[in-house]
Amino acid sequence: MKTIGIIAEFNPFHNGHSYLIEQCKKDLNADFCVVVMSGDFVQRGAPAIIDKFTRTRMALSCGADLVIELPIYYSTGSAEFFASGAVSILDKLGVVDYLCFGSECGDVAALSEIADILASEPQEFKDALAKELRNGASFPKARQNALMATVPSLSAGNAISDIMASPNNILGIEYLKALKLANSSIKPYTITRAGEGYHSDALNELSSASAIREAMLSGKDISGSIPEAAHRILVESNSNIEHDNSCNNSHESSDTVSKPFATTNDFSQLLLYKLLSESSVDVLSKYLDVSSDLAQKILNNVSSFTTFDEFAMALKSKDLSYARISRSLIHILLGITDAHMEAYKYDDYTAYARVLGLKKSSSKLLSSAHEASSIPIIDRLKDSEKLLSPLQMSLLDETLYASKVYSLATKGTYLDEYKLKQIVD
Repeated sequence: MKTIGIIAEFNPFHNGHSYLIEQCKKDLNADFCVVVMSGDFVQRGAPAIIDKFTRTRMALSCGADLVIELPIYYSTGSAEFFASGAVSILDKLGVVDYLCFGSECGDVAALSEIADILASEPQEFKDALAKELRNGASFPKARQNALMATVPSLSAGNAISDIMASPNNILGIEYLKALKLANSSIKPYTITRAGEGYHSDALNELSSASAIREAMLSGKDISGSIPEAAHRILVESNSNIEHDNSCNNSHESSDTVSKPFATTNDFSQLLLYKLLSESSVDVLSKYLDVSSDLAQKILNNVSSFTTFDEFAMALKSKDLSYARISRSLIHILLGITDAHMEAYKYDDYTAYARVLGLKKSSSKLLSSAHEASSIPIIDRLKDSEKLLSPLQMSLLDETLYASKVYSLATKGTYLDEYKLKQIVD
């Protein structure tokens, strides 16, 4: 039995994801595909455009065999935390042979050479990085220049600058670094990312996820950009929401009406309440990614708060990107603290495998994982308290809380996931 692992957000699932699964299964002659997928919030500091259960069904209909939820601390963390948390789960499952990902580079050797430097941090690299930072370079630029000084074999033709300028390459490097630091037996495998660029807004057969999200929010037809089976599930999900809305009393507040697609602005009032409740630099700076300077900036601007997006834009500056700010605000909203992240990180990235969905025909994969895994596998949430350590239970509870907030903001109520059945396709 040969199994590939994929780390993903599927926000939403599209043709590029289908191509990745199909091509990697074919290239590696794999029988199964395990996906570690972000839950209801994603790495760029935003809610997923559709909920995790709908995205799980879409993935299972298009080549995934087992979908496991990536806990909230990793799904909304930096690229390093995102990669390390997900790799920890795949590695400890004990059944994954290859970690597969798409990259603009398409060259594992080149990405691995960079990952080696970042994982080992030789003195030459640390000295070059410190010098660049002293000279006023931003951290990404300082790291890129330090790599160019440390890895001359890639410096010719600005290869490193090209590699480090592409988001999927950067994420791929973090995957490779995490595999190295975990001393994992999983082999990395990358294919060249096909279709439109990461930030492209073109809508076609191989559109970027961001272009598809924009189209969804604009009410455009995206049927040509996502697999037919996944599109059917999306339409069915939206039809259920529309039916629910038609039954609502016309005098009800629009805030309680389910929305087909989630945006950060759906969380505006919840965020404002949290900011007003915790109005001190010391309190705000306990949250992950929130420096004391950012905390002060938040307090200085909260009186002019209108929406989540506009507030994040007001805080944006040369040294603070919108994504960093949005991620910080999501951490405040969900109560994600630096102290808890340190505890999970110190615990070798606290891991468990909460199963969101499974292909019925792939039950052999889950059975093998139960036998080989060094972490608890949660098929039913009601079993979690007897399976998990206190720290694992803490991470699960925080992840479930995040989904309750997501459901409250987008559906007007929250789900008790303990009452839900596992998805079997």
